[in-house]
Order: sequence, then structure tokens, then C-alpha cells
Amino acid sequence: MKSDELKQLIFAINSAEDGIWEYNILTDTTFVSKRWLEIIGYSEDEYQSSVESWKALLHPDDRERALAVLYSSIAEKVESAHVRYRIRHKNGHWLWIYDRAKILYDDGGNPLIIAGFRTDITQQIQLETHNEELAAIVQYTSVEVYIVDAETLQYVYANNGALKNLGYTLSQLCQCRLQEIVPDIYDDDFLHYLESDTPVMSAISRHRSQNGEMYPVQSSIHKLTYQGKPSIVIFDTDISELTATQNQLLHLATHDSLTGLPNRVLFYDRLSMAIRQYRRKKENIAVLYVDLDRFKQINDSLGHPVGDTLLVNVTQKLKSLLRECDTIARMGGDEFNILLEGVGTTDALIDIVEKLIHAFKEPFIIDGRTLHTTLSIGIAVYPHDGTDAETLLQHADTAMYKAKSDGRNTFCFYADEMGEKAFERIVLENALRIAIKENQFEVYYQPQIDLTNYELIGMEALVRWNHPTWGVVSPATFIPLCEEMGLIQEIDFFVLETVVQQQMLWQQQGIKIVKTAVNISAKTLSSRLVAKEVAAIMKFYRCDPRFIAIEITESHIMKNPEEATTILQEFKSYGLEISVDDFGTGYSSLSYLKRLPIDKLKIDQSFIQNIPFDEEDATIAKTIIGLTHNLKLDVIAEGVETIEHENFLLENGCTLAQGYLYAKPLNTSAITVHLSDPFAFAARI
Repeated sequence: MKSDELKQLIFAINSAEDGIWEYNILTDTTFVSKRWLEIIGYSEDEYQSSVESWKALLHPDDRERALAVLYSSIAEKVESAHVRYRIRHKNGHWLWIYDRAKILYDDGGNPLIIAGFRTDITQQIQLETHNEELAAIVQYTSVEVYIVDAETLQYVYANNGALKNLGYTLSQLCQCRLQEIVPDIYDDDFLHYLESDTPVMSAISRHRSQNGEMYPVQSSIHKLTYQGKPSIVIFDTDISELTATQNQLLHLATHDSLTGLPNRVLFYDRLSMAIRQYRRKKENIAVLYVDLDRFKQINDSLGHPVGDTLLVNVTQKLKSLLRECDTIARMGGDEFNILLEGVGTTDALIDIVEKLIHAFKEPFIIDGRTLHTTLSIGIAVYPHDGTDAETLLQHADTAMYKAKSDGRNTFCFYADEMGEKAFERIVLENALRIAIKENQFEVYYQPQIDLTNYELIGMEALVRWNHPTWGVVSPATFIPLCEEMGLIQEIDFFVLETVVQQQMLWQQQGIKIVKTAVNISAKTLSSRLVAKEVAAIMKFYRCDPRFIAIEITESHIMKNPEEATTILQEFKSYGLEISVDDFGTGYSSLSYLKRLPIDKLKIDQSFIQNIPFDEEDATIAKTIIGLTHNLKLDVIAEGVETIEHENFLLENGCTLAQGYLYAKPLNTSAITVHLSDPFAFAARI
């Protein structure tokens, strides 16, 4: 191409209305146009063009979907991908982007180049949302809304509220003229309004419904243009049952629509009133914060209709167990509050709570399904645990979380020290969300050693959280919390993608790589698409599956062995090794063990710590080693910290190990050194 033509092309790209981008998979290089930088508010000097830079700007709620569209398009060898997502502008606000990508493949079907156009559709989305909201408000408001042709006074539109009150369908009503529905509309005031330039008129008139009944309405009449024609828009309010309507609105504002129970607003009001009356009555006031155990699993697996029915049945059971003077409120989701007044002694209060817990040991039968849900209950008592409604509710909530941590299906009274723990949890949850947005996580690698020659033969990938002020946060602290918060899948896929990218980088640098085990959590494993997502990521980066092992804990497999077997077989079909972590702690059935498509068992470190001195642990370790040999599986021991551990393993036929005797988990730069010299560990022993 000539120089002038090239300049014209570059000018056209940079001046295009859409942002243009390209990613060359072979060279791992990215190009973005100046227009794209203008859209997101960056100059060329401020923005480092890369896939990671783009991913870092994606909205957390859209990141997984945007990447899934791209990965699935590549996996399915389609030529184009289309997706909408939000991206963070330099100034901090979010833009809506419509991204259209073309994918070019070589003759072998391997992706070469991905290129596309990004359009800022923020205003379009805002306008669509605004128009949809306005249309929904008009259509579903209880106020009757009509549009009438100004010349013929023929109805051309009516909303749901109008049609319901009149008893007509829209097609039936559009055959009527205004005076057929509003027989006394033709008074002097209305005729004068039609002939004048007055834009608005208010009036009280009567409507005749389809069955002939008349009811009064308050009308607000406006002259407007509708579909290019002069029209009259009428807003009518049925005022025949104004008092009943007010009562209904009050009920809706103070009660839960699903269960009919008081909501948070009414419960707070009743609790505050009980506190004010305490000085006169001198009766105990107790607040129970009740959470349904395992409700989320039922709701997610069987669907919201079943979950809603369960909540209604729970409400009925609670009502049957408590007095009419007790207040039961639904606070949202699967959480309920109970206000107990005049319960007497603490023993009497415990009797009530134990009765609730015992009653929920019986299952619910819904649509032929037997559903089990128990109660975790937190208790706060006035005035010992708080002297105002807000404090009592907060402390009962804190006690409920303690009941959850104690194993569920139990109750717990509030204690002062719980407040600090609850506050620490909130701080940690917020910090975790920020950590995921700001990519504060790092992958470390713990070497796995062949004990016959001390060669590095594999690694386990372990995630570490490097907080900017707290330093390194222990995985034992944040992994369980990630699982509770539903963030563990993001962590799992972050580790996998980081490992795969790093392996490809080592290959490019001429460094011999070894198999790396990546842990997959129970939450991630429960997704039936997890194997396809893993395969798509590996295919995108051209990672050989021989160098990746999927590591699953034994206890996770045994929660649902049938489903786990199906998913693990999918992993195997993609050529991935399957390793079972923490073996010996999950009480596997041998009948399932021989059916599972696994390659390796890892002896849990709890059995290694005290060998060879603890005979029971030594016997368990020997049994596991013998079992793996009989099943023709590999076996590796974790937590190896002493020469005595190593000698025991070698004497009993386990030649693979990992642990502090050889190396702690190492960051990328440190493990790279060992990959360059895989026999370096021989000098350490």
C-alpha cells in the first residue's frame, strides 16, 4: 500500500464514529483506534492497549457474560460475536457499549485475529429504559388512562386499569365514542373546553361499565397530539371507594405481597411501640431473627415458584406455632423477624424457640417433592441487648449469623463480642468486592516432587490476596467467604486463566513447563457448563490439556457423586487430568471411587503430619497408597515437612509429594527459576 493510501486509512480508522479494535492471537498484540480512546476518556499515553486493560474496565456484572460470548464464539468457530456490556470511563462513570467482533481462522480452524467495532450506546439504552418505564407506568397504573380522537371523540387507546374497571377489551372500547362511556360529559363546561385554547380541564363525571353500572371518577383532561393527530388524553380516578383504596394502599406499603406478613417497615414500627410501652408493662421483649437453612439451594435448583410456595408454607407453620399477639414479619428473601412480648423467663423464651426449631425438622411436601429446611435463629432481648429497635434488630441479625456458623438448625443469644465480629465480616466482604474489581489476586505455585530423584514434575496453583494495606490475606480467611458471597467462580476462573496464560508465556520463552493442578470449587463444579468454559479458555490460549490438571476435593464430589461423575467425564473428554484433593476426609464409597474418571489421589496433609509416630494416621496413609496402586491410580502426599515423612512415603510406595520440606508456594518469578532447573530441589535435601 502506498504511503498516502496508508495515511488515509489510518485517518479513516481514527476518525470513525465507532471505536475500532483488533487482537492478534499469534503475536498477543492489541490495537485500538483513537476514537475508542476518546469514547472511554483516555489519551494514547494513558492507556496500555491489551486484552487485560479492556477486561479491567468491564463492569463486574458484565465481565463473565462478555468473555463467555467471546470464548463460546471461538469454541463454536463462528465468524462473528455480538455483545452489550458496561465499561468504566476514565472519570469513573459507566458507559454502555455495543461490541461487534469478527473472528478470522486459519485453514485448520484455529483463531488468528479478532477485530471489531465498539459503539457507545449509553444514550440509546437510557432512552429505551426511560421509554419502557414510562410505557409500563402508563399501562399498569391503577389510574384509568384514555386517548380519544379530538375530532370524532372515538376511543383509540385505554390502559389496563381502564379496561379492567370498564369490563371492556381494547378492541371493544375502540368501537365506542366518548359519550357512550361518559354519558354526562356533554355539559356546557366540556363543550366550551373543546372550542377554546385551554389545554387542561378538570372535572368529576361518571363512567358506564359494560354491565351498565355507573361509578364516579375524578378526571384530568388534556389536549395533546397522538400519532400525529389532535387528541384528548384523559386521566380518570375511581373515587367511589376512596377510603377502601387508601386502606389497601396502606396495607401494600406495610405488608409483604407474597406471604401477607408485615414487612420491615411495620415490624420496625411495632417493635418501637413495644419498647415505648415497656415502662408501663414491664414485660420482656425478645426479637428473633430467623433464616431458613438451605433455602437458596432449593430456590436455585427448583426455581422461584417452588421457593415462593415454600415461603408461604413456612409462614403458615410459623403462624400455627406462635400466639396471635406475636408479630411475624418477612424482612426479605428467606429471612423473618418475630417479636415476642411478655414471654416471662429466659427458660420460657428458650422453650418457644426450641419448639420452632423442632417443628421444622418435619419436611414440606410441595408439588410432590419432599423439601427439608431448618431454622437458624438469632435472639436479642430488650433492654439487655439494646434499647432501640435498630440496635435490637442488628444484634439479633448478628446472633443469627453465629447460629449459622455453629452448624445451622440451632439458635443463639446475642453476646457483646459478636458485634465486633459482625463488623469485621462486613469490612472483609466490601474489601473482597473491591479486590475482584481491582485485580488484587495473584497465583502462587507449590512444587510437586518425584522423590526418587527430586525432580520437579508438577505444581499446584494457589491463589493469594495481596491487599494494599493488610498485606497477604490467608486463603483460609477469604475463600470460605467468597463461597458464601457467590464470588468463588470468578476466583476459580481467574486462577485458571492466569495459569494458562503463564504456561503459554513460559513456552514462548523456551522454558520447559510441567503439569499444573488448578482447584475447582464445589460452586463452580455445580455448573453443567463448567467443562465447556474451561475448554474454551484453554483453546483460546492454545494451551495443551496435558499440562493442566483439574483438582476437586473429595467432599465436594460426594455431595452429589452422580452429577460430579458426569461433569468429570466431560473434563476427561477434553484430555484433562482429574485429581482428587484431601483424600481420606470425604468418606468416599468405593463403588463410586472406581466409577469416577480420576487419575490421581492426593493424601490429605492431616494424615501426613503425625506419621510415622501416629499408628492410626500411618495405617490410613498406607491404606490409601495401597488402594491407589490397586486401582492403577497415581498418588501424591501433601503437607510433607520432614525427612521422616519422606522416608515413610518411599518405604510404602508413594513417590510423589509436595510440602514445605521442598518449597512453600512460590510466586511466578521464583517458580520460573525452578522450571529452568527442575533438579534444583535435590540440593535442598
